[in-house]
Amino acid sequence: MTTTPERTAPHHTPATPALPAHARLLLTLARLRLDADQERLARSLAGRDDLDWGAFLDAAARHKLLPMVGRHVFAHRLDRERDGVKGFPYGWVFTTSYLGNRDRNLALYDEFGRVFRELGDAGVRHAVRKGFSLAEGEYGDPGLRRINDVDLLVDRDDVPRAHEVLERLGYTQGRLAEDGERVLPFSRKTQVFWRVNLSNQLPYLKAGHRPDVPEFNVDLCHDIFQKKSGVSAPAAELLDRGVPAVLCGAPTWIPDPADRLLDLCSHLHKEATSLRFIEDSVDLQISKFLDVALVAGSYDETVWRAFLTRVGEYGAGPIAYYALHFTAELYPGAVPQEVLAALRPDDLAYLEQYGTLDGQTARWASPFLERLFDTGRKDGSERSNVPHD
Repeated sequence: MTTTPERTAPHHTPATPALPAHARLLLTLARLRLDADQERLARSLAGRDDLDWGAFLDAAARHKLLPMVGRHVFAHRLDRERDGVKGFPYGWVFTTSYLGNRDRNLALYDEFGRVFRELGDAGVRHAVRKGFSLAEGEYGDPGLRRINDVDLLVDRDDVPRAHEVLERLGYTQGRLAEDGERVLPFSRKTQVFWRVNLSNQLPYLKAGHRPDVPEFNVDLCHDIFQKKSGVSAPAAELLDRGVPAVLCGAPTWIPDPADRLLDLCSHLHKEATSLRFIEDSVDLQISKFLDVALVAGSYDETVWRAFLTRVGEYGAGPIAYYALHFTAELYPGAVPQEVLAALRPDDLAYLEQYGTLDGQTARWASPFLERLFDTGRKDGSERSNVPHD
């Protein structure tokens, strides 16, 4: 990296007076560290009689923030009464989530380190997207960020060799069977759909045989943008600019700083606006905006200039602005105002739209912060045509 990550997001808290107490509490805790004011606010919210702890637990899980909440509960003793105000109930639920996520990620660490090493030995150029590059970089704690899989940028020409390596390591392209013991091949319909419409290979899976790791999942990506987005940044170009790194104890690569943030923006935009992710209620997750905020918060003027140049070269302004605009709404100060101004398009109507990549453009009726915590937001949306079998 050309800059040294500060491993913190700007500590300003967004104005959220209209949100229920459980939502305000989660937004307060959705950061690496709490300053004194944020700790006081968290304690005050936690002590309110109208705070719905079931809703808080659900929201923390939906937004993939339970482990982070658990570390805050332990580090700040938020489960203890102070000044007559009761602390978090069932503190062990949160701290156990943090410790369990750490154990899970360490299991993934061992497995994916082996994958990185074997791909490198086979001469397969690759770069790690998201996941462990963030966990070992900006987060700096193996227990904080929940990791589901490993996403690797790989040139299409290297797929046959990558396939051989993954097959040798026990991976199969398919989905986990109900018994959790086997990987079943995808249907012909699913294979054709992915090949025609998506920028990824079908996922490579291996049964994990652990209650916390039911499967190991490796995704090979050939472009950080989806085919239907009208924007393309082929893996080969990004790999040419890749930065050597050591992740999971193995030598590998990560995208260069400008590409890395653009990749996060593209990923966030894709999932926030695609029907498949809306159906699964994982379209809007605070954790994704925190990823962007942490990486953006480490950039200096030189890297921001490179980022703006890269966005312009790929014609990805609307996608980048979408992610950075909403990130700045949750994390004021994370993105310089001059960067937002440089990217801001004339027509902002698309910020409230979804389904465009699915060919079914629709518009949200509620504002961003409200729908961020609206568990029923998917009820009125169209259905995704992406096959899963």
